Amino acid sequence: MSPKNNFVHGDLCSRLLAALENYNQAHKLGVVLDSSTGFWMSNRNCRAPDVSFVSKTRMKSLGFSRRTARFFPGGPDLAVEVLAPSNTRAELDARLRDFFASGTRLVWVIHPEEQFVEICHAPTDRQIIGAGAFLEGENLLPGFRFPVAELFNVEDWD
Repeated sequence: MSPKNNFVHGDLCSRLLAALENYNQAHKLGVVLDSSTGFWMSNRNCRAPDVSFVSKTRMKSLGFSRRTARFFPGGPDLAVEVLAPSNTRAELDARLRDFFASGTRLVWVIHPEEQFVEICHAPTDRQIIGAGAFLEGENLLPGFRFPVAELFNVEDWD
């Protein structure tokens, strides 16, 4: 059994996953996956990002399809990690090293309490963006843009 996360974490992940999946369905770029999907890292750690994307080009190059019933051999192209208050910097650094050593090209680290996102292109190549910026799919999901403010400014149903 994996550890569970709080309601805010689940809501944020679900909304971002839905936006990525809707975009992906329209453009047929690959597959968007939730946190139950395991990825075998090059050091044999199994990681399961909160949200991930694997391009169809990469899947095909590894002989992998949507019907393959085993863990993906490597990191996703895009990994999204939503931090919990209990996560440490050392844990995050280890995840980033695993992802990038295993083929990941982009990581979004979402900090819900502080309301910012780290855009990572390598374990040490990290840029912080805030509420006025956008999560962008770059060359993985060309044209995808999601306002960072929408991650954190959620209204109740009143």
